Amino acid sequence: MVEMKKALKRMGVYYMLLLLSIVATANIIPDTFPTRNFSAIYLLILCVCLVLYHSHRVLRTGGLSVMMRSLSWMALLLILLRGIKYSAVAGVGVLARHTWYLYYVPMLLSTLLFFYISLSVSPKDNQRFPKKWLWALAVSAVFIALVLTNDLHQLVFRFEPGFVDWDNHYSHGSLFYVLTVWQYALYLAGVVILIIKCRISSAKKQAWILLIPFSVGILLNVLLLTGTMPQVHGTNAIEFPEALFFTLTIVLECCIQLGLIPTNTDYGKLFRRFSIAAQITDQKGTPVYASAQAVPLTAEQFAAPNGARIAPHTVLHQVKIPGGFGFWQDDMTEIDRLNEELAQAKKDLAQEAELIRLRNELKEKQSAIEQRTLVYDAIAQRTARQSQAISRLAEESRTSEDAALKDRYRYRITLLGAYIKRFANLMLLSQESNTIEAGELGLSVSEVLRYLTFCSIPGELFNNADCTVDAAATLAVFETFENLIESNFDRLKGAFVNLSEQGEKLLFKLTLENLKKPLTPAMEQELAAVGVTSEAQQESGVAYLCFTLPKGGEGA
Repeated sequence: MVEMKKALKRMGVYYMLLLLSIVATANIIPDTFPTRNFSAIYLLILCVCLVLYHSHRVLRTGGLSVMMRSLSWMALLLILLRGIKYSAVAGVGVLARHTWYLYYVPMLLSTLLFFYISLSVSPKDNQRFPKKWLWALAVSAVFIALVLTNDLHQLVFRFEPGFVDWDNHYSHGSLFYVLTVWQYALYLAGVVILIIKCRISSAKKQAWILLIPFSVGILLNVLLLTGTMPQVHGTNAIEFPEALFFTLTIVLECCIQLGLIPTNTDYGKLFRRFSIAAQITDQKGTPVYASAQAVPLTAEQFAAPNGARIAPHTVLHQVKIPGGFGFWQDDMTEIDRLNEELAQAKKDLAQEAELIRLRNELKEKQSAIEQRTLVYDAIAQRTARQSQAISRLAEESRTSEDAALKDRYRYRITLLGAYIKRFANLMLLSQESNTIEAGELGLSVSEVLRYLTFCSIPGELFNNADCTVDAAATLAVFETFENLIESNFDRLKGAFVNLSEQGEKLLFKLTLENLKKPLTPAMEQELAAVGVTSEAQQESGVAYLCFTLPKGGEGA
């Protein structure tokens, strides 16, 4: 509430200064020596005071200070340009007109600076001015260039042919309204950003005060644009420059008073309100600012190192600052009590942590055993048919008296055992990775063919592949290979396998002599489900099958 009252008082002072400018602008004071150009002198004094005020009040380092002072200098530049137009170059039409155009340099830059000021206040995470907004400067520069070249296109001001009586008979072009909208858009955006970025809740609640100068500024511009501005002695009571800069200045002052813009004042009051024992001293230890809780330091405490205990539960901190030192005290009573409790809790937790570690280790071992059991169950399920065949052949061999038949059954059992062994190996590899080396597939096929040869069925493998293959596809192809051999075992006369690479694929070419039971639709569907395509041809009792497997990455 105090800040709001201060803001309203300052607003009243600024509007009073604006009303005083009407006295000279409206020719109430005679335009004779020594009161000639009283209006320009009055406004120049106000601008100089504004520059000094902002230099003193706003933080003196960083972009915010530079922009605040620059905005004040823009007001001073505008008044100087107006004085030049109506005095030094008043009799030279071209120079006076272009001096008039130059008004828009400080007018456009002032609203741009206000927008940049809002971006520079209280940046989050100590970020610098966001350079992505430099495009606004480029837009303002384009507008300034268009105003300065108005004589060529007359999009801002329109004059009579030959610029006859240009100072009194002119109208506004379409670009003039665009410029006005651009200025107030930047102005409104700056106000909104200041309110959003402010971290003081009370300032946000009182930010509605900014609507007063904003509304007054828009009203003054509407009156000027529509030609309805009240006149005194045939002259507008308020012109565009005064309307713009007084509006911006009042808004900035309200932002300062409300706390939306940080300032250099009230440090002593801030320290006195601190709830902690803090103070700033000079080089000799004499307090300059001190909070209500701070107590004077003894010579021993002043010389003590940072973090020293000056009482059983009190710690003194210090930091070196330009021109002196900063001190603050921390009451460690509660922290010391908590540290004692934490020390005891640490001992208790250490024992509990060891129990948890052992428990987790046991769970990991159990999980590994369960996972391995699931894999073994899956292997047993997918090789159940071969296991049953081994049991059946072993029983028939045991009851048979035919030695040749026993040998045949023995070779058949070793063939099935080799398949189960190699299929289990591939299954275990697939659990470790979703790819399998082509060499592993080749070794598995090679072992099966070797035992197939023992069964008097010639088998041979050529492996030219050095890559990795999708694990699911590898298992499916190896299983299909075994199914074809088993289903045609009694008639099969030979088997030949060729592994080779073709681009991003692995070709598994299988040649079977005297194949009677080819691929079934069920086999083809199982292969297609894991991305394996199959082709089959048969000539003169020889079947040529080609399985195309997707690679899983290049081999080492």
